[in-house]
Amino acid sequence: MFLLLNAIVASLDGWIIGIGLRLSNIRLSKKDMFIILIGNFLIYTFFLFLYYYFKFTFMTKTLTSVLYILLGLNSLRNEEICQFKQNKLSILNCILITLTHSLDGTMISLSFVYNYSILHISSIFCVMSLVILLFGYYFAKILNHSKKNYIGAFLFFLLALINQFF
Repeated sequence: MFLLLNAIVASLDGWIIGIGLRLSNIRLSKKDMFIILIGNFLIYTFFLFLYYYFKFTFMTKTLTSVLYILLGLNSLRNEEICQFKQNKLSILNCILITLTHSLDGTMISLSFVYNYSILHISSIFCVMSLVILLFGYYFAKILNHSKKNYIGAFLFFLLALINQFF
């Protein structure tokens, strides 16, 4: 359950990306979704495998909590949404979105590498990344989006507290 909660919170930047794509009138095709999904899976699997293979242990509870706090502060500070000049994404744009979208999730997923299988972690994190991006994309007109991401920041701070005590 905590793995799923971490995957959801780590993917909240996808909500902002999805809203930005919709408000920029970008058409997100099935091919784009597939590229983002596979790209996320490859990035997560690669970094989790490296972390596991070299037996790294730098993702302690304290470091993970500090990371959550930094991501929360970044979420409060970050107001920019990507702007695109065309109505559909190129493969390069999909790859860039995938890279930026998976950075925080990769760092957070490292703390689970010795408790779950790498494929399980990668699958949950990459699926949640795409689901939340699509949630932001398809419900952008319904959601009243403020310039600052207070929900994401609050969830990162909450995860920092939960991580320290459980």
